[in-house]
Amino acid sequence: MHQSFCEGEAMRMWKDVLDWFTVHDHALTVTAIGTLLASIFAVLAWARGWTWPRRLWHSLTRYRPRLPRKTLSIWPMRRYPLMSDQRWRTASVDDQPAMQIVNEWQVTHLARKAIHIHRASIVRPRKARTDGEVYVIDPQTNLADDGMLAARSFAEVITQFFGVYT
Repeated sequence: MHQSFCEGEAMRMWKDVLDWFTVHDHALTVTAIGTLLASIFAVLAWARGWTWPRRLWHSLTRYRPRLPRKTLSIWPMRRYPLMSDQRWRTASVDDQPAMQIVNEWQVTHLARKAIHIHRASIVRPRKARTDGEVYVIDPQTNLADDGMLAARSFAEVITQFFGVYT
């Protein structure tokens, strides 16, 4: 029996392919085939008008400005060891007895623009929820006012709350 030239060449190529599969790592081949199938699926899905691939592509390519996660660092002042700079006093609001709470804080402002702290609030406990006044101490004059907190600066801040007894 005589083999033709074409059949011998085809058999040799088939043997080379089988040898390649036995010698090489199959993870690369599987990864390449998977990537090819995924890209074909994504293109066909896009052409057919499916919305989730477009939403995925939009979320990956749209512009997202870098916003700082933490622009203010606030912690209570402690001038003396084991003592807090929180003061509690009795006061009156509209001829009703009240409690005045005054706190001093150290504030570091990390953003690039100056800000104004409008108010502070007590959140917990719910019965004591109240808004308070905020005063920034000017480092040059050492006077408290409701001024601006400069960009990338450090300041001392005073908060004042009035809780009315019920």
